[in-house]
Amino acid sequence: MVAATPHCGVYGGLGKKALNAMSAAERDDYLRALECASPSFLESILKTYRMADRGATTPAGKVLNDEQGEPIRLSGGEAAAQVMGFRPERMAQISGEHWTMENVKKHFAEKRNDLYARSRLVKTQEEKQGVIRDMQKFKMGARKYPGVIPPIAASSLRQAASQRPERPFMEFGKMMEASP
Repeated sequence: MVAATPHCGVYGGLGKKALNAMSAAERDDYLRALECASPSFLESILKTYRMADRGATTPAGKVLNDEQGEPIRLSGGEAAAQVMGFRPERMAQISGEHWTMENVKKHFAEKRNDLYARSRLVKTQEEKQGVIRDMQKFKMGARKYPGVIPPIAASSLRQAASQRPERPFMEFGKMMEASP
């Protein structure tokens, strides 16, 4: 799904809806494609049907599940509110929690990649100690999110620090040389 652009106006909004519809159609999610391409009054009806039938989904079509692993579906009252264009509170809360989790994962992935990059650039013992200290801080932060953020193992940090040629790139290069 295309990210929201501030101050995009009517035509920008229509363009965004068209891009979202094309993205959904490319992954064979025709109901969401129709939903995205529809005027608002039809979009609410189609969205309600999709959320009651398949459950709540991410913009990419991944079904959102509750704590028991069941798809999150609209109740009768929530479906009625959704048809009228209101977003049910429970759905807003679940969506907010999902985006918060994704932001946390993104934050830790960036920190992990930074630590790996820094470990490759270490030249002094002092710099190495700094990386190790920051790795420990990372681990302490990751402990708050068990099952969501994997900790950094010393072996993965060593592996990141050793700079070996990328095997897939080497294979791709061989393939490109072999082609006419």
